[in-house]
Amino acid sequence: MLNESSLPSNFARRAFSLLGLSLAAALSIAVAGAPAPALAKDKPAAAKDRKDAKDKPAADDAAAQDESVDKKGKRGGKSDNKGAGNGKPEQLATFGDWGAYLAQSGKDKTCYALGQPKDRQPKAKLKDTSAYIFISSRPGDGVRNEVAVNLGYPTKDGSAATAEIDGDGWELITKGQNAWVKDQSKEKEFVGALRGGAKLVVKAASSKGTSTTDTYTLKGLSDALARVAQECK
Repeated sequence: MLNESSLPSNFARRAFSLLGLSLAAALSIAVAGAPAPALAKDKPAAAKDRKDAKDKPAADDAAAQDESVDKKGKRGGKSDNKGAGNGKPEQLATFGDWGAYLAQSGKDKTCYALGQPKDRQPKAKLKDTSAYIFISSRPGDGVRNEVAVNLGYPTKDGSAATAEIDGDGWELITKGQNAWVKDQSKEKEFVGALRGGAKLVVKAASSKGTSTTDTYTLKGLSDALARVAQECK
């Protein structure tokens, strides 16, 4: 059963950490900053790719979110970039239901597309939690379109989860609060399916056995990934 006691303390105030810096707010073109994606260090051992197995700052909890998403989307709209170059993420643009972000520290860049579910079930047990999907690129590490799903609650490490893209199923594996594509050799294919899809449904279970279903729309994802690719060549 998911309840306040099963969630991290001060969940809404605690931010992910990326490059050692605090992050805040999510998925609003008016707000700079976003939760940082989980990185290779957070992957289950079975899901790691050798080239990604370097030590990375670990992700903790999702930051407080701003629910005011621009439903129409802004193509190419940039934030003021006051934090550019100091590791603080900047929202570059909103595309439909997805945002494109950039964090840069010196020559090191992390770019990612971020989306949140339109519906979470069971609502009563998940009303105070936030979920996110991150598709990240880190050119300095040779990483392109790495997928991580933050479920917003603790799972049993190594447990099974699933993703359905317009009815086609994919296997995921969990660690901590995150889920990853189980077979990393299929991650590129998975991202391709996301690009061309309309709806994603993620099914998982908490460490206490509560089954959950998150439904995402994929509108704007292809454009967000194009922007990510442009910023992190």
